[in-house]
Amino acid sequence: MTTTSSVGNSSTSAVNQALQGGSASAADLQNQFLTMLVTQMNNQDPLNPMDNSQLTSQLAQISTVSGLQTMNTTMTQLLQQTAASRAMDSASLIGKTVMVPGSAVSVAGGVPGNIGVDIPSTADSVTVQVLDASGNVVRNIDMKGQTAGVKDIAWDGTNDLGNAVPDGDYSFKVTATANGKNVSPVALVYGKVTSISGDSTGVLVNLGNGQSANVDDVRRIS
Repeated sequence: MTTTSSVGNSSTSAVNQALQGGSASAADLQNQFLTMLVTQMNNQDPLNPMDNSQLTSQLAQISTVSGLQTMNTTMTQLLQQTAASRAMDSASLIGKTVMVPGSAVSVAGGVPGNIGVDIPSTADSVTVQVLDASGNVVRNIDMKGQTAGVKDIAWDGTNDLGNAVPDGDYSFKVTATANGKNVSPVALVYGKVTSISGDSTGVLVNLGNGQSANVDDVRRIS
């Protein structure tokens, strides 16, 4: 006769391996457990009956795995539904002009695109440098002290000598400090939303200039 201890040890080992390796679903584990339980009952030694506490512990582990798998499935469905809902809500942004993180600005007909900055905390010094395609600074703008918030940067498309810069692509960077310490400002650009899409990072707004940004990064809508 097969003893309870040998069958019990085999059951415990097999179930633990499946639990640790994640190689079986909750339903498979339950079926495996029940099969082994019946085998144990049919082969138990009357003088050394099976350990009920051990069986209870194994069943509790299987129930936990089943619950976690169900929870994961439910959470995944909720996240998918939330993402779809956010995408539908964000569709109202199509055709709107938004301000998002970026540092590229173009000049056309002597008129530069609108730019801005998000200052996370009050700064006693805010400066802007506009650079040409070669990385040369063409304009320095002193915004002086600023409170926290989203601010427009006033650039009229001229260089430091007051002359209009050639049409083309430029970039800009912003430095903001408080008591000599950087407050990490975020350079912002304007763009018109042409469509809404999504990827692993969330819902994206696609702008007419070819740039995309996460909808959570939109600082201003107009």
